[in-house]
Amino acid sequence: MTLTQNLVPDSKYSIKCPYSMSPTRVVIHNTANDASAENEVAYMTNNDAQVSFHYAVDDIEAIQAILETRNAWHAGDGNGRGNRQGVAIEICYSRSGGPRFEQAEKNAAELTASILARYGWGLEQVTKHQDYSGKNCPHRTLALGWPRFLDMVKQALYAIKSDTTMDMHLPEGQVYTVKLTSYKKPAFTAGNGAVLKTRFGKQQGWDWYFQIKAIGPPGAGCGVYANGERLFAVTIT
Repeated sequence: MTLTQNLVPDSKYSIKCPYSMSPTRVVIHNTANDASAENEVAYMTNNDAQVSFHYAVDDIEAIQAILETRNAWHAGDGNGRGNRQGVAIEICYSRSGGPRFEQAEKNAAELTASILARYGWGLEQVTKHQDYSGKNCPHRTLALGWPRFLDMVKQALYAIKSDTTMDMHLPEGQVYTVKLTSYKKPAFTAGNGAVLKTRFGKQQGWDWYFQIKAIGPPGAGCGVYANGERLFAVTIT
């Protein structure tokens, strides 16, 4: 999924996003249409209705239409917490459903996870339009199961990609750096602290760099883990 910006012009702020905002939650919607994210943003931006959202997400991309520091009109609660504190995400292709909607929903879960990570929020900050006005929205996501969507967000939040997955040999005393990509800082450990010493290096965006140092005797070995999941094994040479 790609993430781009196509922000409403300043001239539309008084209609679409008139207030500054310090967000406290995410609000999930379904568009009830079969239009792409690009078309949803274009329609919202070009009309003069007091209806707006921060992001539209389809099966290919997410487009940001309003900055998270501005409110949007989406939750049906006037100046309540939904409209004045919620980052609104519209999931596209919900009218007909099918593969495009399924992928859009996965992309929305990933976008939601990235927002949670940036603000240090948990799943309790993921809410739905229905919570604020009683409307059956996000209609298809609700029909398929709201806990299922929250589980998708949780999986995205803790998913880890490692640039190193092959077992390796590491000379005694040598240091090797592993890059893990994750929205949350992973717990990085070695199976035997007498064989490998681990150390956190740095963070760059969603990339986390960890070092492993071979401190055990030649022939010794152990696994390396992130959040308890085995990544690879190291044998000391």
